[in-house]
Amino acid sequence: MRQILPSLIVTAALLASSALLLGCGRPYEPATPSGFVDLGEDRYDQETHEYRASTADGVVLGVRAYDNDPEVDLALVGRALENRLRLGQGYALLEKKEVSARDGTKGIQLRFGHDEGSGPHLYLVTVFVTKDRVFVLEAGGKRELFDKAQASIDWSVKNFLPD
Repeated sequence: MRQILPSLIVTAALLASSALLLGCGRPYEPATPSGFVDLGEDRYDQETHEYRASTADGVVLGVRAYDNDPEVDLALVGRALENRLRLGQGYALLEKKEVSARDGTKGIQLRFGHDEGSGPHLYLVTVFVTKDRVFVLEAGGKRELFDKAQASIDWSVKNFLPD
């Protein structure tokens, strides 16, 4: 009995801490590609479960998750983002295509160009929608640096895992 009691206490403590860990954290698994560093969860908006990673040259990846309430579908979110960036912020839509996450969830990817004082920049936004959440994946940077990181960015999108 003496040996069982400590074992039960340890097991109970592990179960309790596991339950706490499951309740916290991101509702997705980001895929940080080689050449990028995860900047850490503690620096960003916990409400949207934000993720950020960057290269040494300043190409940045980001992910945010929002509750799908009111419930929307992929087409609506994709069109709303396209309109906001093109009409509201002056980005030029360069490409629009369908993509898939690691688990097969279908998404839409929009590639935009934007000229800034330091030259042309690219901005890639990918959206996945599930019953519970809307996931927005972003990548951006100076065009020449973005182009060098394109394969890593594509890998990150393909290996993203929504909840």
